[in-house]
Amino acid sequence: MRSLHRLALAAAVTAVTSGVGILTGIADTPTGAAVVEFCVLMFAAVLVSADPMPRLGAEPGAKMSPSFVFAFAMLLRFGGEAAIVAAVAGAVTSGIVQWRLGRAVDELVLNSAPVIATIVAAIVFQTLGGLLGAPDGPWRVAAMALAAAGYSIAASAVTELILTVVLAKRPIDPAWLGALRRGAPTYAVGAAIAIGLVAAINRPAWEIVAVITFPLFALYRAYCNHMDRDADDGRRREVIESLREGMCVVDAAGRVILWDDALERIAGCRRDQALGALVDRVVPAPSRATLRRTIDDVLASGTAQTIVLSLPALSASSALSSGARGNPGHNIRTVDVEVLPVGEGLTLLWRDATARANAQRALERDKDRLVLAAEGASDGWWEWDLRSQELYVSKRWRALVGSLADGGVVRAQEWLDRIHPEDLAAFTESLEAHLAGKTDVLHHECRLRHDDGGYRRFLCRGVAPRGDGRPARIAGSLTDRTEAAAAQERLRSVELVDPLTGLRNRSVFVERVGRRLDDMKQRRATGWFAVLYLDLDRFKVVNDSLGHLVGDQLLVVVSRRLESCLRSDDALCRLGGDEFAILLNQLETPEQAKAIAFRIQEALSAPMSMDGREVFTTASIGIAFGVPDYESPDDIMRDADTAMYHAKSRGKARHELFDAELHARSRTRLELENDLRRAIKANDFEVHYQPIVLLTSGMCVGFESLVRWNRDGKAISPAVFIPIVEELGLIEPLGAWVLEQACRTFAGWQQRFPRSGLDYITVNASGRQLMHQNFARVVEQAVAKTGLRPCDLRIEVTETALMDSPDVASKVLRELRDFGVKIYLDDFGTGYSSLSHLHKLPVDALKIDRSFVKSLLLPERSAIVESILSLARTLNTSVVAEGIEQEVQARELERLGCTHAQGYLFSRPLPVSAVEELLKAGMPLGPKANLAHV
Repeated sequence: MRSLHRLALAAAVTAVTSGVGILTGIADTPTGAAVVEFCVLMFAAVLVSADPMPRLGAEPGAKMSPSFVFAFAMLLRFGGEAAIVAAVAGAVTSGIVQWRLGRAVDELVLNSAPVIATIVAAIVFQTLGGLLGAPDGPWRVAAMALAAAGYSIAASAVTELILTVVLAKRPIDPAWLGALRRGAPTYAVGAAIAIGLVAAINRPAWEIVAVITFPLFALYRAYCNHMDRDADDGRRREVIESLREGMCVVDAAGRVILWDDALERIAGCRRDQALGALVDRVVPAPSRATLRRTIDDVLASGTAQTIVLSLPALSASSALSSGARGNPGHNIRTVDVEVLPVGEGLTLLWRDATARANAQRALERDKDRLVLAAEGASDGWWEWDLRSQELYVSKRWRALVGSLADGGVVRAQEWLDRIHPEDLAAFTESLEAHLAGKTDVLHHECRLRHDDGGYRRFLCRGVAPRGDGRPARIAGSLTDRTEAAAAQERLRSVELVDPLTGLRNRSVFVERVGRRLDDMKQRRATGWFAVLYLDLDRFKVVNDSLGHLVGDQLLVVVSRRLESCLRSDDALCRLGGDEFAILLNQLETPEQAKAIAFRIQEALSAPMSMDGREVFTTASIGIAFGVPDYESPDDIMRDADTAMYHAKSRGKARHELFDAELHARSRTRLELENDLRRAIKANDFEVHYQPIVLLTSGMCVGFESLVRWNRDGKAISPAVFIPIVEELGLIEPLGAWVLEQACRTFAGWQQRFPRSGLDYITVNASGRQLMHQNFARVVEQAVAKTGLRPCDLRIEVTETALMDSPDVASKVLRELRDFGVKIYLDDFGTGYSSLSHLHKLPVDALKIDRSFVKSLLLPERSAIVESILSLARTLNTSVVAEGIEQEVQARELERLGCTHAQGYLFSRPLPVSAVEELLKAGMPLGPKANLAHV
C-alpha cells in the first residue's frame, strides 16, 4: 500500500512539474517525442526521490543520491533549467515522504543540497559549452566531466555545511574532503549511466532503457545497503573508541583467551597479537613484573587487586578519542588494571586513567605554584573564614606589618586590632557593603599598626564568592601604599606649581587670596591688601615672530623681574599664558599699590636678552583692593581683570584702579550684552527707512534700511549696540534678519504703490558679514523668499570692510553683481582705500560721507566733494550724498553735479507706517516740497 502511495505521489509531482516545464518551454515543444522524454525522465527522478530507503552514512558526501542520475540526464538532454526543475521536484517529493514517515525536520533541510549541486553543475556545463558546443566533440566531454565533478563537490560541501555548522553548531571538519574523494567514483559511474540513458533516448532505443532500468535500480539498492553497513560499522567503532574501559580474560596460566576492541586501543595491542600470549607480555617491560606479580597473587589468594601501569603514549588520533589530554610533553599513559578472579582464570578490567593522573599532577603543581606565588609576591595574601573567624595570612602579610613569624592561621581580630581607630569604621562599612553585594570588589585603603609602633598605609583588596546567601569566606591581598601615598603627595605639591616659571598656579593663589579675605572679615588681620592682574603687551608678536621657545624664555625672565619688585609677604603666580597675578599684603595706603605698579613697569621696560636678541615688553595692570564687601576671592580676581582690560583699552603699558564707576560700567556692559542676545534670539528689533531723493525734483526714489533697538522702552543708538553685536559674533543672524525684513517691506511697497517711482532699497553689510563664506547665498535666499527683484537691492559696504581683505571682498561682491544686486560704497573718503584697489572692486555707487557734506561750504571741502564726483564719473558710478541738513548744502551739491541725496533736510529715518503715508502723498521732499505747494 505504501508503495502505491509513493507511486501516486510521484505521478502527481511529475504531472505538475512536467506541465510547468511544457508551458514554460523547458521541454522544447508542447508536442512530440521531447515531451514524452521529459515526462519519463521527470517521473524517474521523482520516483527515486520518493524511495526513503537511501539514507546518509557516516560520511556526508560519500554516497551518491539516485536523483543525480536523472538530474544529470535532464541537464544533458534538456539543459540547466530542466535539470533544476527536476532537482526541485525530487527535493519536494523527498521532503513530503520524510514528513509523512515522521523523519526529523532537520533531515528535510538536507534536501536543499541536491538542488544547489544541480545549479552548480548547470552553471559549469553551460559556461563551458554544454548544449552550445559540438555534439560529440571533446569540449562537450570535458564540460560533462566538470559538471559531474561540480555536482559532487557542491553536494558534499553543502551537506557538510548543513550537518556541522547549521544543525550541529560545530566548525567544519576537514575530514569531509576524504569522504568527497572516496565518493567521487560513484558520481563518475552515475554520470556514465546518465550519459548512456541520454544516448539511448536520442537514438531512440527505449528497449535498452527498459532492460537496464530495473537492474540499475537493484544495483543501487545493494549499493545503499553496503554504504549503510559501512556507516553502522563506523558508528560501532566510534562507540568502542569512546569507551574508557577495556576487558580481557586469561586462563590459570595467564594466557589471553579474550581481548576486546576497547582494550586494543587502551593497551595499544591488536587482538591477533594478544590472543594466546601471556598477558604480561603485551605490556612494556617496565610494567611486566608488576602485572605478573599481581596475577600470581590474585590466583593464589582469590582476592581482587588493582594496580597502576605506565604505558607508552597513544598516537594523536587515539589520544583525542580517549580523552587523554594531558601535557603534550608527556609520552606516558597511566592505566588502572583491576584483576578479578573468575572461575579458573582471571578477568582484567583496564581503564585509561591518564586524564585523572594528569589532573592530579596539575593540581599538585598548582598547589606548589600558589605557595611559591604567596611567598614571592610583594603583596600579602589572606583568606578570612567568616563563620569560624579564622584568618589565614601568608608569610609576606606578616612581613608587611613587621612580624617575623611564618604564615598561618590566626584570629581575624588580630587584623582588626591593627587598624587605626579612625579608619576602623570605614573599613567595616566597606567590608559589609561588599558582603551584601553592593560592590564587586572590596577596595579600601587604611592605616595598619606596624610592629615598630608606627602606622603605615595599606590597600586591602578582596573578593567574596557569590551564592544564594551571605558569603562564608572572603580572600584577597594587602598592598603597602605608604611610599606611593608619599610620592602622590609630593606629586600633588608639584602640580600646585607652574612648571615653566616655578611660580604658584591659579588654584594656590586664589586659595591664599581667599584666606586673606577671610582674615579681613574676621578682623584677624589689619591693613589694606590688593590684587594686581598683569597681562604682557605684544606677547603674541614675540611668539609669532621669534617662536614659542623664546616666548617661554621671556616668561621666565619676566617672572624673575616681577619677584624682584615684591616684598617678602607678597605672593606672585602665573595664571596661564602671559597673565600673572600678585597679592600685595599689608598695605598702609592705597598709594603703595600704585608705587609697586610703577616699579613693575620700570623693571619690565629694560630690554631682555633672548638668544642674542633684545626683546622689549610692557604690561597692562589692573588693581583691585580687598574690602569686606567681597563674597569670594574670585570676585576680587574678576574686578582686577576688568581693571586690566580697561588699562589695555586706554593704551596699554599702564595701570588702572578698579572703582565703583568701572564696576558699574562693567555690569552695564554685561547686562547690555545679555539683553542683546535675548533681543537677537527673539528678533526684538525694528527697521526704519530713510528716503533717498533726486536733488533735481526732491522725489523719493529709494530708501536706506536702518536697524533700531528699544531697550526697556529706551532707544539705543546703533553706534552703541552694533559694535557689541559684532564683538559677540552675532552680526550674521541680525544682518540676515534686517536684510529679509527690508526686502519684504520694499517688495510690498512696490506692489501697493506702483506709481511712486521707487527704484531700490539699500541694506548695510558689515565687514564680518562680507567675510562670511555664505553671505552671497544669504542674499540670494532673502531675495527669492520675499519676491524682490535682485536689481532693486543695493548692498552698502564701507571702505574699511573692503580693505580688510580686498581679494575676498571682491570675489563676494562680484558674485552679488552676477546675481543682479548692486553695490554701494558707504562713507566714501573716510577709509583707507586706494585707487589701485578701488578700480578693481565692483562698485555701482559712491556715498559721500556726512563729514564732507557738513563742511561743504568751507573753501577746501567743496574741492574734495568735487573730486569725489569727478572720480565717480571716471569710474562710471553714481553718487549719493549723506547727511544733508541745510538747503544751501543741497543746492551746492546739485550745482556740483550730485544727483541723489539723503539727510534730515528731506526726512529722518521713518518707521513703516510713516513711510507708507509719505508714499500715499506722492509729494517731493525737502525744499522742493515747498515749491510744489506754491
